[in-house]
Amino acid sequence: MPVPRLFSLVLTFVLALSAVSPANAPLDSVHQLLVNGEADAAIRMLKTSLSTNPSGAAEHNLLCRVHYAEESWDAAVSECERAAKLNPNSSLNQLWLGRAYGEKAEHSSWFTAINLAKKTRIAFEKAVELDPRNIEARSDLSEYYIEAPGFLGGGTNKAAAQANAVEKIEPATAYWIRARIAEHEKHNSDAEQQYKKALQADPGHRRIFDLASFYRRANRLDELEAAVKQSAKLNTKNDSALFDSASLLLRVNRNLPLAVTLLQRYIDQGEKSEDAPVFQAQYLLGQVLEKSGDAAGAKKAYLTAKASASDFAPATAALKRLGA
Repeated sequence: MPVPRLFSLVLTFVLALSAVSPANAPLDSVHQLLVNGEADAAIRMLKTSLSTNPSGAAEHNLLCRVHYAEESWDAAVSECERAAKLNPNSSLNQLWLGRAYGEKAEHSSWFTAINLAKKTRIAFEKAVELDPRNIEARSDLSEYYIEAPGFLGGGTNKAAAQANAVEKIEPATAYWIRARIAEHEKHNSDAEQQYKKALQADPGHRRIFDLASFYRRANRLDELEAAVKQSAKLNTKNDSALFDSASLLLRVNRNLPLAVTLLQRYIDQGEKSEDAPVFQAQYLLGQVLEKSGDAAGAKKAYLTAKASASDFAPATAALKRLGA
């Protein structure tokens, strides 16, 4: 990270602290710290707020999401459970509880994962029940139904029902769900048609990225790269789709210089989002640079990520690997 950029972030944080009492910090200000990659600062402010208001469900939810971004799954589950217990009628709380359970399941033993998977489904179903128009909850629930075996409550018929429910609210998401079902059933031609229908219903770089992701799974790498380039060209906001596209390129080891360019666009000019906090973008940049043979650049990027998200274990492991 260039020195002027680092100074700008520090100045932003100092001004935020001087203008807002940490104990009463508006959640949108704390959320912006997370988006900007300042996970440590966000955690400090949330813990200060919770020390005077331990029953703040919204604060516990946001603290869960900071831990989630740092891939601290146990801490994320703990905070999301508290948020859901304090406000069980919040669709948002149930959605993030399901996500935290799901990620912890992915990183647990088989026996533990079975129990957590059940909890994931219950939380997602509750999120949809509480707010039938919560598209993110329906999307995550659909993904669960598609991927989970029947004895854990999965089933593509259930995902199809979600697509039907979503269709009148957001048609592109309905097409996306149907594409995922077809892909899961190895009907790749049908899946591609559904992804393209989603793009027709919602023209733009996000749906092009969904198509690129499909091409990766289908091992159609030339088409993946072409889709990534098209998505990046249309992405005038420089939003987190740049991060996602760079991640795709790294996964298939294609056009790493383009991946670096996309990440630098996002870090320096982008419209930031919780989907890709800046410390995650710096870490991904480090991965791409390391893969490209630039150990010094990778180390710098990992250190930048670690400086503002000290509990982000992947950056710690990467620095250890490089002998830093």
